[in-house]
Amino acid sequence: MRQVHCVRPTFSAKMHRKPELYEINSFERPTSAKLVYRFSEYVCLLGIIEVGPEVFTVVAGNFTRQTGPEPETWAVWKADFSGGEEAHVSKVADIPEAVFLDGMVTLDPEAGTVLVGDAAEGVIFRLNTNTGEYALVQRDESFRPPADAALPVGLNGIRISENHLYYVNTFNPLYGRVPINSVTGEATGPYERISTGVPADDFALDVNKTAYVAGGIANVVTKIELNGESTVIAGNLNSSFVAAGTATVFGRTRKDEHILYVTSGGASEAPVNGTFSEGGKIVALAV
Repeated sequence: MRQVHCVRPTFSAKMHRKPELYEINSFERPTSAKLVYRFSEYVCLLGIIEVGPEVFTVVAGNFTRQTGPEPETWAVWKADFSGGEEAHVSKVADIPEAVFLDGMVTLDPEAGTVLVGDAAEGVIFRLNTNTGEYALVQRDESFRPPADAALPVGLNGIRISENHLYYVNTFNPLYGRVPINSVTGEATGPYERISTGVPADDFALDVNKTAYVAGGIANVVTKIELNGESTVIAGNLNSSFVAAGTATVFGRTRKDEHILYVTSGGASEAPVNGTFSEGGKIVALAV
């Protein structure tokens, strides 16, 4: 599987089943992927986010579908492109209390702080990417996976808009939000369930706070309005168009700000119609 966030204004893409970070220029033809860094001491990479201009953080750790997440292996790293084309890659911090770090979002760019979720434990850590200091700031039942989940994946994608944290839960399928303190990341009000039953991995928010959710093995992208109304805008269970979609993100330039980029895992774990799978890819949707 792959996940991606639009940056620089190219892409930084990371492999889930390979600990590799790539840069992809979506405007080049033919499009190619440039290896930025291989995290050889880990099994996989997960959440990635831009914490400041040309500076990105990425979650690294050990996870396979066969064995699940390995506790005490999780860390956050930094890839800094601000000095030129070649990135300077360094570890920010180990978070040994974490069981399965996944989704991440920038909290305060000036302070260099991010929030990073633990999909298995149903908690969120605040991390200062400049100092490596971190603290547990949120815990809620709506973040947790069900006890009988095939994999311990609850809290997944997280986003912030106007002092609200928006989030999805994968194996307890819901989309929700909570008001937060913009400095500490702590909840300042109740957890609100906006929509339930929508298959979800990661998602993007537009300026109207409409979510565009990658649907994982459901092979769809779903649009969710703030009132909870949901509509599938791409794919279906029997389609390979966005097979095993893992993440969505809007373009950052005037050429592609209306384009929703969707990363597809290729359905290798759950073949379309039980037979079809392919390599990972990036799909561009005009929305």
